[in-house]
Amino acid sequence: MDADQRVVRVITSAPVLVMLWGLALAHTIILLAHSGERTWHHDFSVFYTSAIALRQNLDPYAVNLVPLGNRLGMKIWPLIHTTDTPLALMLFMPFAQMAPATAHAVWIAVNCVALFAGLIILIRPKYSGLELKMAYAVGAIALLYAPVTENLLFSQRQALILLLLVLVMRALQSGREAIAGSLLALAIAYRLFPVVVAGYFLVRRQWRPLIYMGFGLVLLGVVTIAAMGLPLCLNFTRGVQLALTATSDPAVVSIRATIIRWFSYAFGDRSDRSIEIAQYITAAFAQLAILALTVIPTMRAARAPGCDLRSFCLWVAATVVLSPLSWIHYMMLLLIPFVSIASAATRHRCSRRAVQAAIASYLLIAATIRMRVNVVSEIWWEPGLRYLAEGSSVALLLGFLAAYWFATDAPNATPAQAFNDSPPAFASINACE
Repeated sequence: MDADQRVVRVITSAPVLVMLWGLALAHTIILLAHSGERTWHHDFSVFYTSAIALRQNLDPYAVNLVPLGNRLGMKIWPLIHTTDTPLALMLFMPFAQMAPATAHAVWIAVNCVALFAGLIILIRPKYSGLELKMAYAVGAIALLYAPVTENLLFSQRQALILLLLVLVMRALQSGREAIAGSLLALAIAYRLFPVVVAGYFLVRRQWRPLIYMGFGLVLLGVVTIAAMGLPLCLNFTRGVQLALTATSDPAVVSIRATIIRWFSYAFGDRSDRSIEIAQYITAAFAQLAILALTVIPTMRAARAPGCDLRSFCLWVAATVVLSPLSWIHYMMLLLIPFVSIASAATRHRCSRRAVQAAIASYLLIAATIRMRVNVVSEIWWEPGLRYLAEGSSVALLLGFLAAYWFATDAPNATPAQAFNDSPPAFASINACE
């Protein structure tokens, strides 16, 4: 029995499974028990106040939401306008018909359903290829993942995007390209940043899902404009501009924001034009490097028919890195490549360094998630803790590196071997793993 088998045996032993699920359930219950306290704070406060503004025929992209939020008893500052897409605003409108506490409780329930549905579809042995005991272990570890905690702490909605992208992946694995393209269109219209995943289809020249994605975006756009009005939809650019200014918090882990902060650490508040140009050029080159590291392995695997699971996982990781504004809770999308890596590792179809990078990313974000100035206080922040908080960005890059090695270090299996190693539900698709 090799070391990997011994680790799997320990993780899947009854005492360890009981401990993991005890921790996961206790952690989740505690978070949910205190969720009512977060009704009046970020980020639900902005969602709800924006919906109330729309009910009052105000444009939440243009109007200062702080006075309205104050009247509702909600903390809005410093985000004085919404940054949501018009579709996200439209879909949130029913919550404005409820009292704030009720709306928040329903909102949390919707996101919990999305989270558990996404994890079940992602981890269930029928789909993932994990053995049953290992699937239970991975499920508990996923619930304890720090970005999942962050998503609940801030009443965010990345669980909805996780569910949509998992459904896109499973639709591709079962050959339902039209459904995959349509679901991706919904994810893009709702949160915009998943548009990067479309690069997977573009590089592989899978035109059918791209066509359906385009049709879906047009249809959703027409419905949204009809419901919300063209002027308001066009004002979404204001929300985008506001979102791009949020780079000073180390909880913003995208490569663009990370480089902007590193320049501020090195040069302080100097507004020298040459420094700004160097900052923009460095950020652009870093983004291009990440894109190249994503495109090249996908091009090499583009000849394989069906779904290339490894390349898809790499594009999901790249989406989080390349988004101009990725907060820690966006990183819960890394569960898609992490679960795929775990499944491949149990079948000896994944490199050791990919597994090690995934584990390091998981542990590092757990260690740095709560490093914020309002948590650790300015006394500790300025002398050095703000630099340690950058561990969150490093954790994201490690997660991307794990997905990259998962894609590039894949063993060269024959079609028959690929058939035998595929998850049972998709064994007929030679290239799905």
